[in-house]
Amino acid sequence: MSVSSSCIKLCLLTSLVGSSFLCLAAEAELSQALSSSQARLAHITSSNTQAANLTSSTWLTGLPSISLSHLGSLDNSNSYEQELSVNLPFKSPALHSSDKQIKQLAEQIHQQQTALQGLYLSGLLRQSLWEYRQSEVKLSQLERKQQLLDKLHRQQKQLTDAGELPLANTLLLERESVDIALSRADILQQQAQSLALYQQLTGQERMPSAIEETDRSLGKGAEALAQHPLWQLLKLQQQQHLLLIQTQQAGERDPWTVSLTAKNTADTGVDDQQLGIAVSAPLTLGSGLSQSDLSQWQQANTEQSLNLDRSALELKNQWDQLVRQQANLVEQQRLLTQALALSRTITEELAKVKDQDQVSYEVWLRRYMEALDTESRLALNHVSLQQLHSQQLQALGISL
Repeated sequence: MSVSSSCIKLCLLTSLVGSSFLCLAAEAELSQALSSSQARLAHITSSNTQAANLTSSTWLTGLPSISLSHLGSLDNSNSYEQELSVNLPFKSPALHSSDKQIKQLAEQIHQQQTALQGLYLSGLLRQSLWEYRQSEVKLSQLERKQQLLDKLHRQQKQLTDAGELPLANTLLLERESVDIALSRADILQQQAQSLALYQQLTGQERMPSAIEETDRSLGKGAEALAQHPLWQLLKLQQQQHLLLIQTQQAGERDPWTVSLTAKNTADTGVDDQQLGIAVSAPLTLGSGLSQSDLSQWQQANTEQSLNLDRSALELKNQWDQLVRQQANLVEQQRLLTQALALSRTITEELAKVKDQDQVSYEVWLRRYMEALDTESRLALNHVSLQQLHSQQLQALGISL
């Protein structure tokens, strides 16, 4: 192996390793921004609302109860009967099993709700990050355009002062500079709004430098929508609702009551004390649902099914729209590259005759500005393609 080929391979390897480290650093920085946003949101919500510390019993369906009775004779025979009972409403084995399933579903629902919250914050962060990046690119292109105009203005002013060119040539350049200043003012305002949103979300003063997510895989595209937190949340909620109504239908929510009884009976010459235990269990000979319960569940289940279908359709339409937008941006990138090459060629040709008369100069200047604008559009279109990848990740439910 030659020394040159070894050097080339070493450079490529170094480049790949460096690129990998940059991607990991970017992902870590974006992930840290999301964590900061979640922490700030948790602090705000916890300061406004006090979370209830709720627990459930493992074996009881309610609180134990105690009953005390005393029966005395009405004929002055000094006979009486006293009874003390402690009643424990136990869960049936079937209810105990279904409660475990409901608890597991509740934990999964909480996980999806947390994921959905993270996805919502990721959407806001991505919006602020990419709007800020777009404004940076626009300002950079305007600055470059202004520098070229300033250079051209100095040249034209020297010729104008020498009487070789009319004053209108210089005034046209100054008019273009005013347009650039107006555009810069609008862009700076948009940039400030994006930065303010990011600072409000994360509490950080500066935007991260690396925000590209193009190295993150989109998986199988539309097929991955089945893992979207919103879709998963709606499915789990429907499963939980179905499990609750099935438990109620089977009569599993009716408790098995165990009563511990102490009884004392006193009569003439007799004092009898007894201890006993009693168990009562429901007979599941039919459905434990009333028609009202069944109707309410059927209506709620229909609404949940409609929400599932509507959410699936909206997520699919959003994804398809982004796919079409991607194809459009790729085509624009190709056409803008072609247009920029043509604009540069036209500008070079017009530059040969621009000093002949005022009309030729104005045509050249306009074409020159169009070439710069096309170059700016090409740079912005490239950023839009990178932003679109982040939007696709967002549409698939993938957080930062």
